[in-house]
Amino acid sequence: MATATQSSTSNANSEDANNSGLLSATVVAGLQNLGTTLNAAISKTLIANSMKLTLHPDAIIAPVPEIYATNAASAKQSEYAVVTLYAVATKHGWDSGTLRQQLEAHGLHASALDELTRVYEDNRKELVLRQLQLGHNFPHITDVQWRIVCDVKSSTSGSSSGAPHFHINLGQYRQSSGERVTIVEFMCNAEELHSLINRLKDIERHCNQVAIT
Repeated sequence: MATATQSSTSNANSEDANNSGLLSATVVAGLQNLGTTLNAAISKTLIANSMKLTLHPDAIIAPVPEIYATNAASAKQSEYAVVTLYAVATKHGWDSGTLRQQLEAHGLHASALDELTRVYEDNRKELVLRQLQLGHNFPHITDVQWRIVCDVKSSTSGSSSGAPHFHINLGQYRQSSGERVTIVEFMCNAEELHSLINRLKDIERHCNQVAIT
């Protein structure tokens, strides 16, 4: 039992040591400005504004002049630090408890520590969704639309085989707006559609086998 406890403690200490090196000296200094060089009211406004910048980097966010009125250099450093903190925390899957431990280790002012932790916890779900949108990923197909097309007569021919063709549209819905986006669109006959379905069933079967093993 003692060995297991020592091992668990050692792993926790090792994880804390790894996490502590994720924030640069510039970021730590910017966080330490909150509640000290920048008063509590300014710090609270700055943290809220930094969260908006983190979640909506491409959006036009109205400036908040009072943040930079007294000490622009420190405010800009702290703004950068908060955005970086939340990006690092989200990337490494920190919960609010882990975030608080990291901030306590760097000796932040109590009011800043509480506000940073609260804002992170309140927006953690949105931060994770934002993180998933970064980088290049293959699209996820979440919707299928189809219709049957059958030409019985055309301008070049007075008759047709009457064989149906299937028009398939694979797409997804944007999380932000709910708008549907087409990923791929194609047409096939009944034989080709049957072959596609069989191949998809083969993929499903192999995935189930891998999950079981």
